[in-house]
Amino acid sequence: MKTRIHISVPVRNLAASTAFYSRLFGTAPSKEKPDYANWRLDTPALHLALVHAPHAVQEPSSVRHFGVELFDNAELKEWRGRAQKAGMELRIQDQVTCCYAVADKFWAQDPDGNEWEFWVRSEEAETMHGQQRAAKEGECCAPAQSEAATESSAASPCCTPAEKAKAQAAKQGCC
Repeated sequence: MKTRIHISVPVRNLAASTAFYSRLFGTAPSKEKPDYANWRLDTPALHLALVHAPHAVQEPSSVRHFGVELFDNAELKEWRGRAQKAGMELRIQDQVTCCYAVADKFWAQDPDGNEWEFWVRSEEAETMHGQQRAAKEGECCAPAQSEAATESSAASPCCTPAEKAKAQAAKQGCC
C-alpha cells in the first residue's frame, strides 16, 4: 500500500516559501496557483501544501517543527549537499542526543520560521537531551539554546522567527 503524509502550511510570502521548498526538496512544485503551491513527493512520501495567508500571525507553536528521518549517512549527505549547493543556511549537528536518540542531522528554517530537520539515528539514548543542555518540560527538539536565551523564552517552548534570527546573528544558536 502506497501512502503519503499531507501537511498544509499557511505562509505569509508564497513566492519566498515556494523558492525555499523548491531548494529544500530539489524540485519545483507539483502544482502552483496564485495563492497556493504543493509538492507531491515520493521521497519523502509527502504532500506539502502552502496556502498563501499574508496576514497570518505566526505564534509560537509546538507544530513548527517537521522532520524527515533518513536511514543511512549517504542519504543525509546527499540531502545536505543539495541544500548547501542551493545556498541554504543550515544548522548542522553531529552525534547530538535529542528525543532519546543519538543522531547526525541538519536543520533548515523556512521564511515563516518553520523548522525542517533531516537526520539519521545512530543509536538509542537514555536521556531526552545530551549533556549540552538540560531537559525542560515542554521544550521542543530544536538546536541547543544559550542560557540567557533560554531564560528569555521560558514562557514559550520554541522561538519566534525574530528571536531566532537575533540569536543566530549573535551566533548563540536557537533562542
